[in-house]
Amino acid sequence: MSTKIGRNDPCPCGSGRKYKHCCGGAATTRDPDEKGRAGAVERALDWLASRHRKAAGVAIETMLFGGLTDEERATLQTQDDETWQQIQLNANEWLLAEAAIDVRGKPTRVADLLLGPGGPLFTVEQRQWIAQLSERPLRLYDVTDVVPGRQRTLCDSLETQAPPIVVVERAGSQESLVVSQVGFRIMEVGDHRELSGAAYPFSLLAGPRVIGAMRQASRKRGPRADRAAELSSIIRRHWLAQYFAASPLPTIVDAVTGEALLLITDHYRVKDWEALQRELTAEPDVDGDRETGWNRLEKGSDEQTRPVVSINLEKGADRISVFYKTQGYADRGRPWFEALARDAVQFLSRELSDPKGALANASIAQRQKPDRRAPDLSSDVIAEIIEKAIRQSYAHWPDEPIPALDGKTPRQAISTPAGLERVKGLLRGYEASETLQAKREGRRAISYAFLWEALGIAR
Repeated sequence: MSTKIGRNDPCPCGSGRKYKHCCGGAATTRDPDEKGRAGAVERALDWLASRHRKAAGVAIETMLFGGLTDEERATLQTQDDETWQQIQLNANEWLLAEAAIDVRGKPTRVADLLLGPGGPLFTVEQRQWIAQLSERPLRLYDVTDVVPGRQRTLCDSLETQAPPIVVVERAGSQESLVVSQVGFRIMEVGDHRELSGAAYPFSLLAGPRVIGAMRQASRKRGPRADRAAELSSIIRRHWLAQYFAASPLPTIVDAVTGEALLLITDHYRVKDWEALQRELTAEPDVDGDRETGWNRLEKGSDEQTRPVVSINLEKGADRISVFYKTQGYADRGRPWFEALARDAVQFLSRELSDPKGALANASIAQRQKPDRRAPDLSSDVIAEIIEKAIRQSYAHWPDEPIPALDGKTPRQAISTPAGLERVKGLLRGYEASETLQAKREGRRAISYAFLWEALGIAR
């Protein structure tokens, strides 16, 4: 009797679902151009089901559910069919590429079973694909560029000086993926590179955590193969955790001082504009004027000059606000400003905004906020206001340390090919996000061309 898995049989991965709704569904949804490669994977899985069904099932069961609580397991198993198919596709690829199963009481790599004597009858191309699959490590990449229907540009998230990699991908390449972090295996196919099929995408909150765990693991000594296996395990565990564990909110810190960001705005009434302007103009470390506001500049340990106090003009003719990014900046900045301004200003109030708290309430606020523009503002006026805010917010961006660039400034990062591609990826991500937001709000998209021009780089 044939041991080939039937469409209505329980899936050998241990999910409890029928094969057609689990791994079988994932196998049949592949792009037609990948049929030859999918044939290799299907043949390998069928052979394992016929010869080592129980051991393979135990391996995938452990990979997916090992160490989970009953509640976490139940949550993972109740994902929608599309998500579950991706989970099973990833699990099956891991089984073929990395797993070892119990064969007569001895742990044996699945790839060795498949490619050794007595393994399935592969074509030359299928055999090469399975062999290469077992050699290619699962790595985390920053998606820095996407040409829909053609290719993606990837930068290694851990080895930040590694050159960018262009992979051909005719299906699934979407511009919305720019700046995302995704785990992939990259395969050599003829004269180009392609993705193996498995994908481990991370949310903006989860990405930094997995990178932190990978960096810690990469500092350990040991055989290269062991490190690669541990990095793969970290990617898989953190990716799966997104489906059953709440994401802890990050502590957002100032890139220079390491202090937690706490946006502080002091409001003042100006009693003597002439005296205030005179004092600010006399300060050698203050830049600006009454038309645009003032910034007190400070040189950091990296020799980069940045604003530590921003004095902004408010709507009222006699109102200004003084902005600080952290409590430390405010503790130093307010005594400085009030000693300088003396009787020219009168303190009115202080406003605090905690970015971490704002993130926690963001989803609630979005649901409560009406999805419409204020009726008395035209889309052109709204666009002008947003453009001004963007230009102010990013005025010093080229020379500010960026965590995604390993703490380098964009101007420093573009000195290497890898850094240049990462900076371009960030700018493309800003533009893609702004285009989407503008479409939702019914206004023109704001251009980030001023940042490309400030850095002197081409798209």
